[in-house]
Amino acid sequence: MVNTGYYFCKSSCAFWRVHNHLFASTALILSAGFAAADISLSGSAEMGVVGGDRDRNGTAAGGSGTQFWTHVDVTFTLSGSTDNGLTFGASVDLDEAGDAIDGSDGMDGIAVFLSGNFGTVTMGDTDGGFDWGMAEVPTGSGSIDDSETAHNGWNGNGGLDGTHDGQILRYDHSIGGLGFAVSVELDDTVGVEEGDSIIGFGLRYNLGDLGIGLGYQTGEDSGPAPRNDLTVMGISLAYSLGDIALGANYSVLEETGALDVTHIGLGASYSMDALTVGINWGEYEQGTDSMSGWGLSAGYDLGGGASIVFGYSNSSETGQPDVDSWSIGLSMGF
Repeated sequence: MVNTGYYFCKSSCAFWRVHNHLFASTALILSAGFAAADISLSGSAEMGVVGGDRDRNGTAAGGSGTQFWTHVDVTFTLSGSTDNGLTFGASVDLDEAGDAIDGSDGMDGIAVFLSGNFGTVTMGDTDGGFDWGMAEVPTGSGSIDDSETAHNGWNGNGGLDGTHDGQILRYDHSIGGLGFAVSVELDDTVGVEEGDSIIGFGLRYNLGDLGIGLGYQTGEDSGPAPRNDLTVMGISLAYSLGDIALGANYSVLEETGALDVTHIGLGASYSMDALTVGINWGEYEQGTDSMSGWGLSAGYDLGGGASIVFGYSNSSETGQPDVDSWSIGLSMGF
């Protein structure tokens, strides 16, 4: 590499002064450009002990017993604004985006948005209309490995998201206590006949302390032709009163050639000073078969973003032995 500083100084001291001035001016301009944008960094870390029957590499029984647990996640959030008031930005979750960077799993953990008085358009790894409209039941403080939601009855209201490549385009807008969303996930599978995309709709309405959510999605699966039609619809209720939070949701999944799958979930959490506890229960039913489970969590806030947390869950399934999962450790937010 050429040593430009040495070259300029040997040629002319006057030219060297000009060079320094130009460099300083350029640095000032670049600094001003960066100052106009908002770039933030956040993260979390966990350490502790986990155990039970659940395999941490999946959901099956026959886990590897008691073991240490560590986990670190970092998220970049970028945002800016145009001269006419539009807001734009992106978020990158490094925990999930590793697969996207090496090209092995789409664009997990990456989402880009544009927002204004017209609403917000988001594209990437984001919630579809069903998930946007439906509220998860409260679970309490959470735990280092989400043991409280690892049971067979848990439903995160993902609906049909991820049926194809997981890349979702969503438009949402809110007016007062009413909000709605529309989404699409394209069937872009290479080498097979293209099927119907996943179309989703979501609705939220707040009545004081009560929140009502509705979700609907429909489309075709990603299997070989002929494709199966898929439809999921649901309703959720969320109620908060001071330090108490209550929630319930219900959904039905319909698939060509299969019995309907129904789900019901209930949850509650309570906070008192630095202590937060929560319990949740859920059940899936398809004909005479059923899967259910319950979970609980407890956490004590140490301040500064650190908490001691505990989680436990138990799962039941028709004709299968119960499976449990537990964890205890330190959760840190930055």
